Amino acid sequence: MSALACLEVDAAEQVPLGRYTSLRVGGPARRFLSSTDLAALARLLDAAHEDGVPDDGYDGVVVRYTGLGHTIEAEPGDRLLVRAAAGVNVSNLARRLAHEGLGGLEWAATVPGTVGGAVVNNAGAFGGCIADHLVDAEIVGTDGAVRTVGAADLEYAYRASVLKRGALGSVVVRSARLRVHRAEPVRATARIAELQNQRTATQPRQLSAGSIFANPPGDYAGRLIEAVGLKGERRGGAEISALHANFIVNTGSATARDVLALMRLAQDTVWERHGVWLRPEVQLVGAWDPRELAALAGPAERASP
Repeated sequence: MSALACLEVDAAEQVPLGRYTSLRVGGPARRFLSSTDLAALARLLDAAHEDGVPDDGYDGVVVRYTGLGHTIEAEPGDRLLVRAAAGVNVSNLARRLAHEGLGGLEWAATVPGTVGGAVVNNAGAFGGCIADHLVDAEIVGTDGAVRTVGAADLEYAYRASVLKRGALGSVVVRSARLRVHRAEPVRATARIAELQNQRTATQPRQLSAGSIFANPPGDYAGRLIEAVGLKGERRGGAEISALHANFIVNTGSATARDVLALMRLAQDTVWERHGVWLRPEVQLVGAWDPRELAALAGPAERASP
């Protein structure tokens, strides 16, 4: 009998993941646990690791830490830090801090997702990113122990980290400490309103996962996709946004495979016309054919047997 079968935690089976993604796409997870119980999370991580399915996505185990809340910590020299649980919505946190007279994270008010996801992906917008503010993060591994890792240990790069690459193994982010500073609430909230207006004018308000591709050096993915005439292109219920070409939106009935089809169309067309390979900023998880995942990596990888 597998370790997962013997697991004594309240993990649901065959849970549709679309409700948990900003694009509202995704098939069912074989096992799913959403909890603030670190011991239960650790047991599930350990069992998944023993079964050899720590990262199999929909056919494996999905662990979601739902801890909420934040506290303010004073540091020497009048520095201030906010410690936020991984389940906190990043946008809501930035807005609440601004109202409390704490600035620095105004850019994050337009970022979808949670603090935990932002730490993993080095989320950013409007010139700011998590790497610029993170002091450290708490992570939980298969042994249930809470470990603190500094920002330098996460080897942050543009929308990348060792957590995103899986280099630290099967872990869950528990919380993060971020640098903030005192600010006049009126000015901080006005800055958020300015950024929100800018986003509304330039980015779609439909369901999306944010930017689909990382910007290539010296250029913009959206400009390249628009230049090859793909704005408004559809596959099933997914569409390359007519407002911003680096967004794929769900028009109401999109599937993950619809999204993948548009990603591949954009990559191939931009490569053929401009000789630039667009690197995905989003990650695909689940029971994808390895050849499909390799095709996303680049022309050389696609040509491999």
